[in-house]
Amino acid sequence: SKQLSSDQIKNVVSLERIQKLADVNAADVAARFPGVSLIRDGGEGAELVIRGLAPQYNQITIDGIQLPPNIAVNGEFTQSTLVGDRSTNLSMISSGILGGVEVIKSITPDMDAAVFGGVVNFELKKAAFDSSNSPSFELITKGGYNELKNNYNNYRLSGTYQQRFFLQRLGFFLEGSIEKRNPGGNFLDANYVLTDKLNGDLGTPDITNVNLGDYISENERVQLTSVLDYKYSTGEIGFKNLFSFYDIKRVSRGESINQNGIVFGATDTRDKLNSSVNIFSVKQEVPFFNVDLKIAHAYSESLSPKNLSIAFNQRFRFGDFSKLTPKAVASLAVPNEFARYGGISDNSTFVKDRALTAVVDFKSNYFVSKLFTANIKFGGMFQYRKRSYDYNLWSGPASTPSISISQILQSYHGDQVENYSSVIRNFIDNDYSFGNFFNGEYSISYPIDIDLLNLIYDKYWTPELTKRDQFQSTLFDYNGTEDKSAAYFMTKINFNDFVTFLPGVRYQNLTTTYLGYRIEKTLPENYLYKIATKTETHGYLLPMLHLIYKPLSWFQIHFAYTNTLNYPPYSAIVPSYTIDLTSIDYNNFNLNPATSENYDLVFSFFNNEIGLLSLNGFKKRIKDLVFSSQTFVSDLSPYPDLPQRHQLYTFNTYINNPIPIDVWGIETEWQTHFWYLPQPFSWIEFSINYSHIFSQASYPKGELFYDYKEDGSYKVIILNPFYKSRLLNQPNDILNSSIGIDYKGFSGRASVVYINNIFEKADFWLQNRVVSDKSVRWDISIRQKLPWYNTQIFFDLINITGEDEISLNERTNYPESISRYGMFGNFGFGIKF
Repeated sequence: SKQLSSDQIKNVVSLERIQKLADVNAADVAARFPGVSLIRDGGEGAELVIRGLAPQYNQITIDGIQLPPNIAVNGEFTQSTLVGDRSTNLSMISSGILGGVEVIKSITPDMDAAVFGGVVNFELKKAAFDSSNSPSFELITKGGYNELKNNYNNYRLSGTYQQRFFLQRLGFFLEGSIEKRNPGGNFLDANYVLTDKLNGDLGTPDITNVNLGDYISENERVQLTSVLDYKYSTGEIGFKNLFSFYDIKRVSRGESINQNGIVFGATDTRDKLNSSVNIFSVKQEVPFFNVDLKIAHAYSESLSPKNLSIAFNQRFRFGDFSKLTPKAVASLAVPNEFARYGGISDNSTFVKDRALTAVVDFKSNYFVSKLFTANIKFGGMFQYRKRSYDYNLWSGPASTPSISISQILQSYHGDQVENYSSVIRNFIDNDYSFGNFFNGEYSISYPIDIDLLNLIYDKYWTPELTKRDQFQSTLFDYNGTEDKSAAYFMTKINFNDFVTFLPGVRYQNLTTTYLGYRIEKTLPENYLYKIATKTETHGYLLPMLHLIYKPLSWFQIHFAYTNTLNYPPYSAIVPSYTIDLTSIDYNNFNLNPATSENYDLVFSFFNNEIGLLSLNGFKKRIKDLVFSSQTFVSDLSPYPDLPQRHQLYTFNTYINNPIPIDVWGIETEWQTHFWYLPQPFSWIEFSINYSHIFSQASYPKGELFYDYKEDGSYKVIILNPFYKSRLLNQPNDILNSSIGIDYKGFSGRASVVYINNIFEKADFWLQNRVVSDKSVRWDISIRQKLPWYNTQIFFDLINITGEDEISLNERTNYPESISRYGMFGNFGFGIKF
C-alpha cells in the first residue's frame, strides 16, 4: 500500500521482507528492486546502478538525508575510469540495521533534484509500540563460511534494546553490531589493443598481457544506531544517529605475463570507510499548516593509509602471443625462482566529506469542496559541504643493497636459506597455498611472504631511500566547499478519489569553490606548480508534474514528468592542470550540471488475489552529461589560464556532451501470496521483476589528420568526431525473483538474480569495448522459530553455484576479466526477551 499510495513513483521493501532474505549489506538489499544492478567488490555489493545509470547519477539517503559520497577517484582522463566521486559505497552499511528500503524513481518538487536514476532511501528502525512499556532485547549471533578459501572465521554479533515510556509517547531504540568476514577470491585480467585498423570491426585485437591473482581479505564492520522519538498531541520530535566503521585488510598476490617476461607481485592494502549521520527532526502542527523541520550532520571519510606493493621481474622470451587466448598465454609461462627484485612502493589516500543540511517543509491542511480536495506544500533547503582529497606516493629504489637485504633475510629465515640475494625464492611464504586456483584451469606461482614485505619496508626503506613522490602526491589533491540551496512550491488536488493532480516547481542552486594545483613539468624530475581557486554558481528552475488516475478499485495509472540534475564529479571541476612534454591534462571548472527530462508511466493492478502487478515504462533525455575527452588543440586562447605555447599537445579534459543522450526501458514487477490455494500451496509467497534497458550516447573521439601535399609539406587537421554506443554500466536485462514458504514458525526463501550484458568499457573500436557475460546467482535463506524462550535459528547460502563475474572483449568474446568469489554460508541464532 505504501508503494501505491505514494506521490512519487517508487518501489518499497519492508522490514519483514529484509529479515527473510540472505543479503549481507544495504546494497544487496536495494539490488532486489526492478531496474537496479550492483557493482560488487570482493563478492559483496558496493555501489548501485539504477535504470542503467551509473552510481554517480543516483542518490543514497538515510531517512531523507543524503549520505556523503565516499568514493576516491584518481583523476585519470578516461571515460571508463570516470566512475564518479559523487557516488557512495554502501558495503559499510549492514542490512541488519535497516527498518525499510525504498527506491524512488520519479521525485516530487520537495526532494533534492540531483538525481538521474533514482533515490535509494534507507529507513532506520525505531522503538515499536508495545502497551506493556517493558524493555525489549534481541541478541543475534551468526557464523560464516567461505567455500573458496575454506575458512570459518566469519561472524556477526548484534544486540538491540528498545523501549517506550510515558504512555508510549517516548521511544528509545539502540542497536549495535560487530561483524567480521574473510572473503577471498581468484581473478584474471587481460588487456587488448587493436593494431589492425584497416578492416573495421573485422580486425582482431592483440592481447598484450595477462594478470593472474589471488587475494584474501579481513573485513570488520562496526555499527551503532540510536533513535529517540517523542510523540505529543500536535507533533513529534526525533533524533536519529548512525555510526558506521568499516575496516578492510586485503592481501593480493599474483603475476603479470607480457611479451618481455613475468612480473611477480604482492600488495598489502588497508582501507577504512567511516560514516556518521545525525538527524534532528521536528513535526509540528500550527494554524493552517503542518511544519516538518530537519537539521542534519553527515560525515564520511575514505581512508587508505596503506597500499604497499613489491615486484620481482623475470625475463622470458614468449614469442608472439598476440593472437592467443588468455588461457593459452598463461600456459606459456615458466616461472623461475631467481626472478629479481623490481621495486617497492606505498601510497595513501584520504577523502573527507562533511555536510550540514537544514530542510523545512510547510504543508497546508486540506481544502475540501464537493468536487475536490486540495492542499499546498512549499519549503526549502540549504546544505553546506566541505570536501578534501589527499594522495601520497612513496617509492623505493629499483635495486637494493644486497648486504642490507641479506641481513634482514638472515634474521627472518635463520639458517634455512643460504643465498640471501634479492630474488623471489627468498620471499616465498611456504605456509600460504593458492589452493585449487580457478579449479586448475590456470596456474599461479610463488606466494610472496607479506610479513617479510612489511618487515623490509619498515626496517630497511628509510625516508632517505623511500622518498615521497612530490609530483604524484600533489597532482590530484584538492579541497573546497559547496553551498546548495533550493526552494519549491507544489500543490496536490484530489478529484473524488479518482484523479490526483500534483504540479509543482523547484529552484535549485549550487555554488562551488575549489582549490587545486596547476603543474608544469620542465624536466622528468622537475616541475613548477601554483595554486588556483575557482568559484562557480549554477541555478536551475525545474518544473514537475504527477498525475494519478484510479478508475477502478484494483487498477491505477501513474504518469510523471520531472526535470532533474546531476552535478559534475568533484575531481573534474577542481581548477587543476598538468602539462608535461607532450600532453596537457586540464580539469574543466566551467562544466555545467547535466540535466535530464524524465517521463514515467506506470500501470498497477492489485487486489488480494493478484497481489501487486505493475508495468512501468520510462524515458530520459539527458543533456550536458560530463564525458572525458582526448583531442588536440591548435588555439589555446579559449583557455587563458594555460600557457599559450603548447599547441597540438594531446589535450585531455572533461566536456559537457553537446549531443543529448536517450535512456529508456521497461520494468515489470509481480508480488503475490497464494493464500487462496489449498495447502501447502497457500503457504507460498512469490515475487519477480524484470527490466530491459536501452540507451544511446555519443562519445567524443579526437584525432589528428595529416593532409600531405605533392611537395611533401602537410597540414595538420584536427578531427573531433563522436561515436555512438551505450552508457557505461548499463545492463540490457535484469531479472530478480524469489519464492518462499511461510508456515507457522518456519520461513524459507530461494532467490535468483540474472543480469546480462553490462556495458563496461567504451571505445570507438568495437575490438576495444568490454561487456559483461550473463550472470545467474542463487541464494537460499531459512528462518525457524524455536519453541523455547522466543528463539530462532538462521541459515543462508549465498551464490550457491559459485557464479563468476566475467567481462568479455566484445569482438572476440575472450575474457577481459574473471572474478571468482565462491559460495558463502551463514548460520546463526537469535533470542528476544
